[in-house]
Amino acid sequence: MNWQPDWLARSPLFAPLTTLPQALTHSAGWIDTNQLNQFATEHGIRNVSGLSIQFSSDTSALAYEAQIARTGLVPTRPSNWHDYFNALAWLIWPHSKAALNQLHVLAGITPQRNRQRDALTLLDESGVIVACADPALWQLLQQHQWHELFVVNRERVEKEMAFHVLGHALYEKALQPYPGMTGKCQVIMVEGDFFGLDNTQRQHQLDRLLAQQLLQHPPLTPREFAALPVLGIPGVTPENTQPAYYQNTQVFRP
Repeated sequence: MNWQPDWLARSPLFAPLTTLPQALTHSAGWIDTNQLNQFATEHGIRNVSGLSIQFSSDTSALAYEAQIARTGLVPTRPSNWHDYFNALAWLIWPHSKAALNQLHVLAGITPQRNRQRDALTLLDESGVIVACADPALWQLLQQHQWHELFVVNRERVEKEMAFHVLGHALYEKALQPYPGMTGKCQVIMVEGDFFGLDNTQRQHQLDRLLAQQLLQHPPLTPREFAALPVLGIPGVTPENTQPAYYQNTQVFRP
C-alpha cells in the first residue's frame, strides 16, 4: 500500500499512537527514519543491554532478534507499513519491546522457532494489551462470552477495561479493517484510578507493567493468549453498537 496521510484518523485502534508527536505520524509522504531515530535517542529508548535503539535499512548476517540485541539496530525497510508500525511500537512500548527481544534471545535464536518464540512473536505482531479492573470481565473475554461481555456489560467494559494495541501487524491490518481481524490478548490488572489517567500516562504505565510481567512470567505457548475480534471492542466501529453485531458466530465464535 502507498502512503496514506490520513491513516491515523481511520480507526480508534490507532489511539495509542496518538501519544507520539505529529511529526512522526502526519506527513505528506513516508516518515524519514532519521526522525524516528531522533525521537528514540531523545527519549533514551534502549535494548536490555543498554544500547540505543536505532532504525536502519542496513542488515547484518545476524538473525533479526539477535541483531537488535547485539547492536541496537532494528531492521526497517523504507516505505513499508509493517516496519513503520514496528518502529512506532518501539517508540510507545519501549520497555515491552526490549523485554520481548530479550526473551527471544533467551529462548534461543535458531532457524526454526520453538513454541515459546512462537508465543513471543504472536504477541509482538498481534498483541492487544487489556487493562482491566474487574477479573470477572476478563473471564468473560477468555470464555468468549461475547454477548455477555459487550452487550450486557457494555457500560462496565467502557469504564473498567481498556484495549491498547501492541502488535504492529495488527496496526497494519487496521488500515483496511475487516470483521475477522483478531488480536491476542495479554491482561494487566489495574486499579480503577487507571482509567482517570490521560492517554500518555496510561500508555507509559502499561508499558512498564507489561515489561515487568513478561520478564517475571514469560509466555510459553501461543495458547496462553485469549483471542479477540478487535472490531468488537466498543467504539471501534459504529456497527458494534447494535447487539446483533455480536451474533455472527463466524467472527464471534462461542
